Amino acid sequence: MLPALVFTLILAYGQTPTADAGKSPPKPPAEFTPAGVEGFVRDTAKARGFVGLQVVVVREGQPALALGIGSTAQAEGKPVTADTPFAIGSVSKQFTCAALLLLAQEGKVSPTDKVARWYPGLTNAEKVTLLDLMNHTSGYPDYYPLDFVDRRMAQAIRPDDLIQRYAGGKVDFEPGAKYSYSNTGYTLLGRVVERVSGKPLGEFLKERIFTPLGMRSATFEPPGQGTGLARGYRALGIDETEWAPPEGEGWLNGAGGIWCSANDLSRWALALMDGKVLDARHLEVKTRPRILNNGKKSYYGSGLSVRELNGEAVWGHTGAVSGFHANLTMLPRTRSVVVTLANAEHLDDGKLHREIVALVQKEPANLPKVEGPKAVDHARDLVARLAKAELPAEKMGAEYRLYMTPERLKAYAKKLSALGEPKSVEVASQYERGGMEVSMLRIAFQDGTALLGSLYRQPDGTVEQFLLTRE
Repeated sequence: MLPALVFTLILAYGQTPTADAGKSPPKPPAEFTPAGVEGFVRDTAKARGFVGLQVVVVREGQPALALGIGSTAQAEGKPVTADTPFAIGSVSKQFTCAALLLLAQEGKVSPTDKVARWYPGLTNAEKVTLLDLMNHTSGYPDYYPLDFVDRRMAQAIRPDDLIQRYAGGKVDFEPGAKYSYSNTGYTLLGRVVERVSGKPLGEFLKERIFTPLGMRSATFEPPGQGTGLARGYRALGIDETEWAPPEGEGWLNGAGGIWCSANDLSRWALALMDGKVLDARHLEVKTRPRILNNGKKSYYGSGLSVRELNGEAVWGHTGAVSGFHANLTMLPRTRSVVVTLANAEHLDDGKLHREIVALVQKEPANLPKVEGPKAVDHARDLVARLAKAELPAEKMGAEYRLYMTPERLKAYAKKLSALGEPKSVEVASQYERGGMEVSMLRIAFQDGTALLGSLYRQPDGTVEQFLLTRE
């Protein structure tokens, strides 16, 4: 499983060519609207050649978009919906931690317990805590350091044998000294949940999380690829795609063994943010970034990356197992969620996911309503007027009229008349200032020249400022 957090850029290292290959990638809309985001997602899926893709968005606690595109398999697959279970890889880790913390709420275990309580023969067993495992600060080497299933991982393994092999020898560092992503620790956590609860991890997750939250698609380590599950794909060279054989039995477990739909992941995320999974004390443990021994912050809690984006808390994780990729982001302040799932590991959905998150997080512009033409049309008219060294007779602010002296008008006219009519006028950004609509513009001309413009307008359409500078 890739050690990818929600803000880590994972480059797509191969893709299926499509009719749109070579064209500029689709651009996200300026503002979030369900129709606008859906069109953007569909265009991106077509351009990138996704086999199957799911996108679910929740804004301020309410469903905003639930979309399934493509197929569960390249040949004879079923249509993907937002309820189709895909492998979610390391997004599973937050569930394993939640299971452990549910047991902690009942007083059966503590995050500060040492692993020696269950596995005394492991290296540093008397030093490494369960919290170290959850925070990726244990020092145990990662059993899944590559981005493909090697010969070792193609063979079945018993989880306890895996634990002994990777946590019973040399460690990478002393507990708490560093953050280093380790799937080994999560296999160990899954086994601790089983030993403390007396139940298989999948059964515990179903009884305590999946069923209570109505996550009907969620399953743990479903058997085989021949049972109607979606198939995962990988790159064949650069431009082709092939089926990706799954990891051998026993390798994923508590580190990445869950299959789930995007809709059900959004249900989980809302419940977690709303305090319906863990009590306040243990939710704080789950979402607390780890402070390392040297005082630095790791930005990883317990199965979740915990960061800030544009001044607000963001929780999330990505996941990647053979043939599948997943992204989950939560914005607790607004109770918003973005989920993207793909059944092609080489067609990373991370960039698409981040662009949607940015749209969901973007605050409304709160612009005043302005009478008259749109900003771009008004700017075109003003450019034409200035090219003739004139200003409209009406709706020009008094200070702007005084500023635009005959000398200044003559200078504008000399430049603009030589450039001719603009080829395009685009709004780079808009915001409110002093009760006015402020539009920052890019004005391009036929010869390649571009000017930057600032247009300030009152609600009644009065122009208080229209200034042009070189780009």
